[in-house]
Amino acid sequence: MAEGRRIIYDDEDKQIYDKLRASTGIFNKLDIIDLFAIALIYGKKAGRRSELGKGAVGRVRESTIRNSNVKDLMMVIAVEETGNMDVLSDPNEYFRICEEYAKTGIHLLEQDYIENGDELLNDLEMEMFEYYDDVIAEDISEDAE
Repeated sequence: MAEGRRIIYDDEDKQIYDKLRASTGIFNKLDIIDLFAIALIYGKKAGRRSELGKGAVGRVRESTIRNSNVKDLMMVIAVEETGNMDVLSDPNEYFRICEEYAKTGIHLLEQDYIENGDELLNDLEMEMFEYYDDVIAEDISEDAE
């Protein structure tokens, strides 16, 4: 049986994923799918996508993706990006969108982690609260009206 669509990224990015997961800090031994999700969100927050290189290969199996909430996150980001639910009918398209955000995000994470070390966790937590206040709480109050 075919495995299905995998998350792909470049060799250069694999080195960053491996370095962050091997660090003694907040990314230590984090599951690859969870680190991908953080990179995806980081890239989305920065509002930048980076094209994958020609040597990008499938690295995260569909079964791993399916057993997490990351696929749902990917779908939400793709719909928000395109403004159209039709993107969900083409896994290659919504995967590509998210892979490109994650490519940007993993480089930003590496840079921030080198500069800020474990303080990055506090920064990420504060950003999460700010995002909630700015976006989610606002959406909830609009829906209540």
